[in-house]
Amino acid sequence: MKKHRLYLWMTGCMVFLLSSCFDDDNDMNDVNLSNCQITSFSLQNDSIPGLSSVKFTIDQVNGLIFNKDSMPYGTVIDRKVVCEIAYAESTVTPSAVEVYQEATKDSAYWNNTDSLDFSQFVRFIVYSLDGKTYKHYTAQLNIHQQHPDSMTWTLSAGRLPGENIREQKVIASGDYYWMYVQGADGYELYKSPRTDPANWTAKPLTGLSGKTFMLSQMTEYGDILYLPASDGSLYVSVDGAYWSLEKEAPEIKALLGKLDAGEQTNRPSALAAIIKDGDTWLFASMNSDLLWEKGAAVPGVFPITGFGNTSYELMYYQHLMIVAGKDRSGRLSNATWETMDGRSWVRMTAESNSFYEEREGVMLTPYDDRLFMIGGIDASNTAIKDIYLSEDKGVTWHLADSLTVLPEACRARGYGSVLVDEEHFILLFGGKESTNANCLDELWNGRINRLGFRE
Repeated sequence: MKKHRLYLWMTGCMVFLLSSCFDDDNDMNDVNLSNCQITSFSLQNDSIPGLSSVKFTIDQVNGLIFNKDSMPYGTVIDRKVVCEIAYAESTVTPSAVEVYQEATKDSAYWNNTDSLDFSQFVRFIVYSLDGKTYKHYTAQLNIHQQHPDSMTWTLSAGRLPGENIREQKVIASGDYYWMYVQGADGYELYKSPRTDPANWTAKPLTGLSGKTFMLSQMTEYGDILYLPASDGSLYVSVDGAYWSLEKEAPEIKALLGKLDAGEQTNRPSALAAIIKDGDTWLFASMNSDLLWEKGAAVPGVFPITGFGNTSYELMYYQHLMIVAGKDRSGRLSNATWETMDGRSWVRMTAESNSFYEEREGVMLTPYDDRLFMIGGIDASNTAIKDIYLSEDKGVTWHLADSLTVLPEACRARGYGSVLVDEEHFILLFGGKESTNANCLDELWNGRINRLGFRE
């Protein structure tokens, strides 16, 4: 400490002498001798790729220097680096700069040229030219600590509503998630804030009794919920709580999903279904005026239960996709089907495709500019624990690599509900380990790490 004071005293004397010499020099008239701010900061080492291009932010209020955009995962700072600093008064340098290197626990005065160890943070104390003021800075080189393409999952267990749940469906509406369940005493409704999807409150539910409803096929279209029953009737709700029979609907054998209106193509929106017309099964669609239009005959191999579905836009046209499922004869499928109007469907995968084994109860969602197909239940009535990806809208599929998998603790399942929230988390609600099992009391949250990185 005495050496420190002596150093500053000597520096002050030198400043006094220098300032006397500069009295007649107009170049020093505008120099602020008490300014000790760092105004630019960079690091460089030719053996560390990308280091020289890292942009640093200087927080003058809190004395922090850091790179908002972290360096890539796996970057190793195993050697000292050149640190280049510019100060507020470009014509002069501070009277002294003291550095503390956390990695080496060394504290010393720095000559502005010696390399420093940035494997951990470095503190700078910059003393002004007149020796009267100083400013502290802490500099940190940020490096991503997670593999950007790896998927991280967390579990909320024992938080989903009800007991002995046979079927389950979660939809997102406004600021809430709505969960419909088929329990021992019939159908029940629960509500949860999107900000806390494991905090459920029971809500009154009217109109869903006396029948078996296909919860997995519940579809929201035109701000109205539609739900088919196993006897071919169709029920509707405008508020999610009160349901009533849609008397003008045809006999519904399956509700396939919705198509949004094409803003660029003037194509109308549609609710797609399979109906029974006499002895014939037909594709059909309902428009926003609640008018039904019949389409092509349904192939025998087309799935009517256990399928995953999603809507998407491609080249300004709206599309509806169906993946996997079980056809009317009970055979499982591994095919992808697609429609642009709900009345005519095209098989996107070849009949002989073997991208994945036939299954039902798959959970399908668009995510990270791809389609994610999660799990399902196979022909032996055993749940599957895998994720298949498609980059070409379901034409081809491939098994996800080891970075994008369900965690070891996550049990295989099918017939769960899958949603993606605003923070890019996949929410996997419930699911079951066989078609005759109860739903699992679990909520899994998964996200590809780079989708959560902050700049």
